[in-house]
Amino acid sequence: MNQRTSVSQKFVKHSKEEEIRYKIRLSSSLDVARFLIMQGNTFRGHDESSIFLNKGTYREMIDWYKDKVETVKDAYDKGLKNCQMLAPSIQKDLTKACAEEVTAVIMDEIRGRRFSVLIDESRDVSIKEQNGYGSKVCE
Repeated sequence: MNQRTSVSQKFVKHSKEEEIRYKIRLSSSLDVARFLIMQGNTFRGHDESSIFLNKGTYREMIDWYKDKVETVKDAYDKGLKNCQMLAPSIQKDLTKACAEEVTAVIMDEIRGRRFSVLIDESRDVSIKEQNGYGSKVCE
């Protein structure tokens, strides 16, 4: 048998190509999520269907990214259609993962030291800010 035309060889080649496409989709999705989080922007709009003019910031930025980077466009267009990294649940997972990373970095920086957290801010009758601070030692 010719190894180049065997079914198992074609399957392995297809799987590796799909894995590369998946990594490209994942990295581009994370890039967009990080940007939106840093800017404090919302991810989703009212209607995210592909025919709606404004599909939400996340999907619009993914489309913009695909227009600018050919490998990203190929990864979305030629990749599996059931793994596009566009679903609202995926967007939530990406933001949660970013939040967990930021929290871990902050906790690592303050471990064992005192820190303060602004928990309340209000103005009294004289329009002077009254700040309530909480203090805690991180363990």
